[in-house]
Amino acid sequence: MSSNAKEVEKELSGSLDPNNSTSSENKTNKIEAFVHSLNNVTHRVSMLVLFLMMFLTTSDVIGRYFFYKPITGTYELTGLAMVIVIFLSLGKTQLKKEHISIDFLTSKLPVKLESTLNVITSLIMLVLLSLTSWQLFEYSRRFGNQTSGDLGIPMNIFAIVAAIGVLFYALTIVLTMWNSVMKVVRKNES
Repeated sequence: MSSNAKEVEKELSGSLDPNNSTSSENKTNKIEAFVHSLNNVTHRVSMLVLFLMMFLTTSDVIGRYFFYKPITGTYELTGLAMVIVIFLSLGKTQLKKEHISIDFLTSKLPVKLESTLNVITSLIMLVLLSLTSWQLFEYSRRFGNQTSGDLGIPMNIFAIVAAIGVLFYALTIVLTMWNSVMKVVRKNES
């Protein structure tokens, strides 16, 4: 398609209308790209930690049964690694819409009403996740110099990682809420 045809198509669709702001769409796309990139990074970190956890567990089992020498702290490291895996994957799971949702009633509603309900539930989730992230940061401060039992790993690091994961999850909820708001205010949908 030539550039003139694209301009005509934009003009017909109304995107060149001075009252229709494309700068807000640009900002939305930039924010969406930023949230996606943050969650992609944290998800890759969680995948790496999951791989290392799998390798550690396999090595521990091999060492225990074949050489009678288990790796000290495997159970502890596995538990702490699960904090990283779970909390850093929350945002990516939300972006892929893979969290459990029960929508057999709301899917039968009109689009605007369904989107309005999504805005309300997203707002509730945003408040809860913001409070959770804040309390996890506070919890990490209260940990002080506490360390794990066998290996002496500082515990506040994992509370901070969990808080960051919940914060990034809250950012994806903001994105979900914004998309639902845009569906509510759109004129051509019913």
